[in-house]
Amino acid sequence: MISRTFRNIFISILTAFLMLSFSGCGKEDPVPEEIVPETEEIGLPSYRFEFDPHVISKEYLSLYGNGIEAEFYAFCDTILEGRDSFSCSSKERFHQLLGISMSCFPIASELIDRENVSVENGVCHLSYRYDESQRKEMISSFQKKVSDVISSAIPYETSDEIKAIELYTAVCRKDTYDESYTLEDSLKLRPYRVIMEDIGICQEIAGEYIYYLLQVGIDAITCSALSRDQSDAHEWVLANLNGHWYHMDPTYGTQYPDSLFFFGMDDVQREYYGDYPPENFVYMNADVPNKSKYAATDRTYVKYWLAERYEIDHSNKKISVWEIDTGDRYDYEIEE
Repeated sequence: MISRTFRNIFISILTAFLMLSFSGCGKEDPVPEEIVPETEEIGLPSYRFEFDPHVISKEYLSLYGNGIEAEFYAFCDTILEGRDSFSCSSKERFHQLLGISMSCFPIASELIDRENVSVENGVCHLSYRYDESQRKEMISSFQKKVSDVISSAIPYETSDEIKAIELYTAVCRKDTYDESYTLEDSLKLRPYRVIMEDIGICQEIAGEYIYYLLQVGIDAITCSALSRDQSDAHEWVLANLNGHWYHMDPTYGTQYPDSLFFFGMDDVQREYYGDYPPENFVYMNADVPNKSKYAATDRTYVKYWLAERYEIDHSNKKISVWEIDTGDRYDYEIEE
């Protein structure tokens, strides 16, 4: 969650540079929509997105073993086909699958009646919260919403870096932070809600962004932490681009949806915003034996951290950013 202390500090730092209203989430002076000609006119191939019902972070395979992939896909297929049972070794395994689904198959937690699930003799018996016709309609609407968001965000075939930026911005622009959230609501949180309703808190927004990244072939997992004084808890995204891990915080990004302040952060920058020390990081909401594997040390995207706004020129393969303190424009080539 976004702490009030962080908000106050962050806004005080940027007030001299940003003539934005916090209550309006920084949308009073939006970046003008980039006018891009039709694909055929500039000779670029369109990005052809196809919804994939089977996505999972490779890091879950490392955490739970390679067998988890087939089990998870069987879990997904069971729900998509409306069946009420599938092979599952234990109740613990079922909860692992359900936990993975939060960012790898978000509709599962909405459809399953978790209070009426049993595992006996290697078989998991599911119960659902909705009847068959409702489930089919919800699944269809979910797939369409995900496809629409991704297809609208990524117009052309491009690098993973640009896909990640475009999806990050799409999430930051479409989502609103749910100020009505209370601790009593914690058991009801699920990324499905923010995907479909465009409102949520950090756990939901992070899971949504991860799901979009996985859909386009970019590996990502959750990362969470308590602040140094343990007054605040927060969850965000750790994404892998070009072999390096980076912190992405679309929840903070909803306050400044046209900026890249919180994109591609290293551990130091992540700690600076929110006071979340790396020693407190929890990956995938699990006890990870080798946390050093996920150290974010690369500073490739430091050039974007002061970008109040940006534009992508797909035809010339460059990204332009305008810095908050000077208004100066800098152009960078998009590496394929």
